[in-house]
Amino acid sequence: MKIKPLNPDKIVDIPLKTWDSIGDNSCNVVREQIREKRAIKGKYSKSYATAKSSKQAAQSQSSTETGFVDLTLTGKMLDALKVQSLSKNSVTIGLIGTFARRVQELQKRGFKKGADWYIFNKRITRAITTETIQRIDKQFAKNIKIATKKPITFRIGK
Repeated sequence: MKIKPLNPDKIVDIPLKTWDSIGDNSCNVVREQIREKRAIKGKYSKSYATAKSSKQAAQSQSSTETGFVDLTLTGKMLDALKVQSLSKNSVTIGLIGTFARRVQELQKRGFKKGADWYIFNKRITRAITTETIQRIDKQFAKNIKIATKKPITFRIGK
């Protein structure tokens, strides 16, 4: 009797389009956490808050919120958060262009990764992790369904 084996390697395969989707969703989680859930702690300086609230902080200013840090003066910084690379087993997201340089300059001045003001602080990374686990679990469930859907062949005799 011959039994057709189940290929368990396929169960953990995650297609690149899924990693791309996970990356896009992670960027959206960051935006939502900052803009709507107030995930960044800290306050604006008085002079900046005054300029922002009176629409004099930038030419194409879209936000006048000064009660909490929302990184949406013009809306461009968080919109610059994108998928940067994909591999078979991961996705990398980050800021692009001048916005990436701004974050690097802040770090040089003593602002640390993981601090409450940082766009990848603990609260935000926990939200990304939760969303990512849910998406990967869905993909695994789909893969298991596909793998177990195939009939198992029994061969009796020669």
